[in-house]
Amino acid sequence: METIGILLAGGMSRRFGSPKAFAKINDRFFYEQVWRALDAACDHVVIVTREELIPRFPEELDVIIDLPSLSGLGPLVGIYTAMTERPADQYLVLPCDMPFIGQKETAALIQLAEGTHDVTAVRTSEEHLPLFSIWNHRVKKDLIQEVLNKQLSVMKFLDQVETKWVDSRLIHVDKTIFRNINTDD
Repeated sequence: METIGILLAGGMSRRFGSPKAFAKINDRFFYEQVWRALDAACDHVVIVTREELIPRFPEELDVIIDLPSLSGLGPLVGIYTAMTERPADQYLVLPCDMPFIGQKETAALIQLAEGTHDVTAVRTSEEHLPLFSIWNHRVKKDLIQEVLNKQLSVMKFLDQVETKWVDSRLIHVDKTIFRNINTDD
C-alpha cells in the first residue's frame, strides 16, 4: 500500500509571527524535523505551502501550493491538493508545527491504521490531534464537497467520515511530544 506523507507548511502563522516551517529546534527547521519523520515512514513526502515560501525550501524536495481555485482555505485544502497532485493509497498528514513527532511515532501510526477507516487520527487524554493522521484516498470525494461547501473545519470533517481515534499512549507515552507550537517562546 503506497503511503505519501503530507507536510502541511502553508499556514499564516499569525500568532507565531513568522512562518513556523522555518522556526528552528535543535538547529533544524521545523519542516526538516517533520519531513524526516514522514520520510522514514512514507514512500514519498510532499510539502504543501504558500507560493511565497517555495523559494525557501531546497529544490530537491517536492513542494506544491494549494490548487489555485482553493488557495488559502486551510488544511483541508492542503490535504485535498496533495491527494489530487500525488495519488496514493493513503496519506500520513503532519503539520510543520509538530516538530517533536519523530520517525518512531510516524511508523507507529501507520501500523495502527488498519486501512478500513476513512481517517485514523491521534488523541491525547486532553485533546484530539486531527492533523497527525492517516487519510485513506477514498475520502477525497467527500473532502472536495466539504471545501466547496465552505466547511473548512478538520474536526467537523472527521465527524462526518469514519474516523478511528488512536490513543496517543499507543504511539508514545510522553504526550508532550504531540504538542503543537503556536507561539515563538
